[in-house]
Amino acid sequence: MAQVRARAPGKIILSGEHAVVHGSTAIAAAIDLHTHVSFRLDPSLPPGDEESAVDLELKDMALKFSWPSSKLRELSFNFILNTGSMIQFKSGELIQIKSSAPLRMIITNTKVGRNTKVLVAGVSGRSSRHLVAMSSVFTAVDCISKELLTILESPAADDISVTAREEKIEELMEMNQGLLQCMGVSHSSIETVLQTTLKYKLTSKLTGAGGGGCVLTLLPTCILLILPIISFSSLFVIGNLISCLLFIVKFT
Repeated sequence: MAQVRARAPGKIILSGEHAVVHGSTAIAAAIDLHTHVSFRLDPSLPPGDEESAVDLELKDMALKFSWPSSKLRELSFNFILNTGSMIQFKSGELIQIKSSAPLRMIITNTKVGRNTKVLVAGVSGRSSRHLVAMSSVFTAVDCISKELLTILESPAADDISVTAREEKIEELMEMNQGLLQCMGVSHSSIETVLQTTLKYKLTSKLTGAGGGGCVLTLLPTCILLILPIISFSSLFVIGNLISCLLFIVKFT
């Protein structure tokens, strides 16, 4: 039986969640956490056609997926899983970008499940009810993504400029999170992570659909110098309010 092995990185969205559906720019990046897959084709199965589907079952994770063959070419953000890069996405156009320096972040999994379809519909409903106000929110998100893109692509000449660069990114993350709150996609578990990291002067924002899920926290270069003496497990001890899984990741 023929076998294909593949490896794909995880993905985070740095800016533009939900607003990208309404025409704003989004920036997504691959991270150095990978899923390894072995794929086998059963030769006893008859050939498929354009109406058939590709089914995938990850037994160790109790997950099942299915894609109609005709839809496989219509994937968008999954482009970064193939290139292992950072992309800019707007109105169906994908542009691969390269950061001038790596960023390091903590990804906190709130372990709160959410329904992406319901959250997207909720933002669309709010946009229909408050067309002018939400249009301004989406425009602001677009400006944040474009400014973030400029910062990521601009080289930092020395430690001072690195610090200034990271401070600008922190401000953009904070503004983006505020706009996501305006869209109604934050969650008490996300807010708990935000408040906890803020105690340590770290900036965080949700990534992805919101309503739970994961939160990004930027690790400034200056904190990396004292990282060995910091216990990030104790950093996120917040009683029974939330249960977190932590990863320190780097992407370029």
